Amino acid sequence: MIIKTINIHKKFHLGDSVVHALNDVSIEINKGEMVAVKGTSGSGKTTLMNIIGCLDRPDSGKYFLKGEDVSGLSKDKLAEIRNRHIGFVFQSFNLIPRMSSLENVELPLLYSGASDSKKRAEESLASVGLANRMAHEPNKLSGGER
Repeated sequence: MIIKTINIHKKFHLGDSVVHALNDVSIEINKGEMVAVKGTSGSGKTTLMNIIGCLDRPDSGKYFLKGEDVSGLSKDKLAEIRNRHIGFVFQSFNLIPRMSSLENVELPLLYSGASDSKKRAEESLASVGLANRMAHEPNKLSGGER
């Protein structure tokens, strides 16, 4: 099992109100499985993905990533796990405007210490049909290319 959550809860305080974004969520995702997280606006999809992606921690419950309980790890340790094991495509892209698409793809590889980061970034862009767009900055790419 790659991802397992057990009874995770997450709430947010908005002024005088408490929003229960996740309430007793348990899931299991095995290697090779493809999963879609669907729901209406405000149903907790982003909150769940932020916890699974080690961007946030549950208020209670357990989250196991590759068998390791990561639910209570420090922010630094979560950042290390994210860097080594998790890839995210954000809804708003989060691309650095003054960097080329190649540099944007290469940057996390550089942070992880990969010695062949440029080659891997080039291969990644080529694999999604962007070999001829590597030098372009994000504002020169279409929404689909970003």
